[in-house]
Amino acid sequence: MKKILFTALVAASSLVSAQGIDFGAKAGVVFNANDGFWEGMDGVSKAEGSTGFQLGAVLRARFAGFYVQPELLYTQTTNEYDKGKVKKKSMDIPVGVGKRFLGIAHAQIGPTFSYYFEDKLNVGNFVNASQDQFGVGYHIGGGVQIKNLMFDLRYQKGFGKLTSEFVQGSSKYQTENTPQNINLSVTYLF
Repeated sequence: MKKILFTALVAASSLVSAQGIDFGAKAGVVFNANDGFWEGMDGVSKAEGSTGFQLGAVLRARFAGFYVQPELLYTQTTNEYDKGKVKKKSMDIPVGVGKRFLGIAHAQIGPTFSYYFEDKLNVGNFVNASQDQFGVGYHIGGGVQIKNLMFDLRYQKGFGKLTSEFVQGSSKYQTENTPQNINLSVTYLF
């Protein structure tokens, strides 16, 4: 039994080391397409998405013709409402499982875990009284890799709605949205 386990461990480690692990730096544009709303004392308005950005690090482990790609990304987006804008900042951890094909192309799918650490309203002196801090969603996408550069297009959507509450004296506003982004990025693999 020990010989079988030892042989399996040696085979698995040589497979991973033979296939390789890549590290990279990633930057991209985020097109925010939220379907949320703003609710306050003066009524309700629907959200419109806008363009944001993301920066971070990528690790890609290749094995048996597939790869696993966890990432750590700082993401900043904005939701636009009739009454103002809410800037959202988060740390996202997408974990993609993918496959390369045709020599340069790849496709992937997986979960995305998000920690939202700041919502900021650009109207008046409102204070962010509360906000949902954690979100889980999924992403699906593809791209091409040319030498050390990867170009990706990815659709990302949250499984649930996120709410934020803003207050100023007796005025109170609440936003609610389902995170939904299209990400266009470039990664440099070291």
